[in-house]
Amino acid sequence: MKKILFVLAAGLMALTACQKKAEVAPTVYSVDEVYVQGDSLVGDTIYVEGNCLHLCKHGGKKAFLRSSEEGEFIRANAVEFESFAGECVNNNVRVYGILRAMEIPVEQPKAEEATEEHHHEGEEACGVCSTVKKFYLDAVSYEILAE
Repeated sequence: MKKILFVLAAGLMALTACQKKAEVAPTVYSVDEVYVQGDSLVGDTIYVEGNCLHLCKHGGKKAFLRSSEEGEFIRANAVEFESFAGECVNNNVRVYGILRAMEIPVEQPKAEEATEEHHHEGEEACGVCSTVKKFYLDAVSYEILAE
């Protein structure tokens, strides 16, 4: 009886050891997607992918990412590592970090100057714009993506 239990236990261990756990691929957001869904993502640790336009010249602690020619950019601050590598510039980079939001004061146009050109596509001229929401990442890690 002990031999049968031993064989069954060994077989059960072999079966469970060989099973692969299904890995769920993380959601990777483009910079443009962050600006669409950003309010619901603030405070979450997410992946953001974009083309690195520029690194801060003061030690590479900030990288600026954009996913399209005309789109918004996201600033990624090196928080959990020393700095972004110079090779990031003009390459696609995936940054993992905590999404934050900030409101930037904007010069208010006079009511008679408020036109559609002061607003993004789809927004109406209001004449009382006072802030623009921008997003940034407190970066935990990053990787330069192969072309």
